[in-house]
Amino acid sequence: MWQALLVTISTSAFDSLNPMAIGQQFILQGLVKKPRDIWYFILTTGIVNFLGGVLFYFSLSDLFIRLWESIKSGLAPYLSSILLILGVAVIGYLIYYLWRSRFQKLEETKVTVKGSFSPKALVLLGVGATISELATALPYFAFIGWLMNQSFSAVLVIGLMVIYNIIYMSPLMLMYVVYRTQEAKFDRFYHWIQLKMFQWKKVLIPVILLCLGVYLFWQSWNQF
Repeated sequence: MWQALLVTISTSAFDSLNPMAIGQQFILQGLVKKPRDIWYFILTTGIVNFLGGVLFYFSLSDLFIRLWESIKSGLAPYLSSILLILGVAVIGYLIYYLWRSRFQKLEETKVTVKGSFSPKALVLLGVGATISELATALPYFAFIGWLMNQSFSAVLVIGLMVIYNIIYMSPLMLMYVVYRTQEAKFDRFYHWIQLKMFQWKKVLIPVILLCLGVYLFWQSWNQF
């Protein structure tokens, strides 16, 4: 039992140094409507990571892989048309965005530190950050592989995964505590970030939309 706890604590402590989640929270912490809203992001990362481990351990991931493969094979005849429609939609939105920007007065735009991200957006970002990290989560999969070679009960395995993911979330929780103790200093920094984002978004958003639209058209052409 002590060996299991030692392995759990050591691997989760190493895995907790999640650069994507830590970097996202560092930025998002000052952009939420209420400081405590960041817990939607923190808890989502832990829950999604836990569920991913459970699926992998109990081999339920194979079901999702087969389901995804069947969906891809079913959509394959229509993939070119779908990509073309998405490309047209992206270019259409780009045109609308540029047209709307012509009538947007700079003096009417207010840059505020709080309120840019809702709880739903934080949950989605937490899911995205965790899934993207799962693909390279070598300590986590090594830990699950070690569990598979043990004769532990399902209850003990789930309990160890819960401990693992609590430790996995600990840097994010620590960042929240640090932010609340130095909130004024952090908010000045976040306000500066938002000013820079406001200055660059008029250039970056059209460029990103244009590149995405061209990429979708190119992928659609390659499907013929």
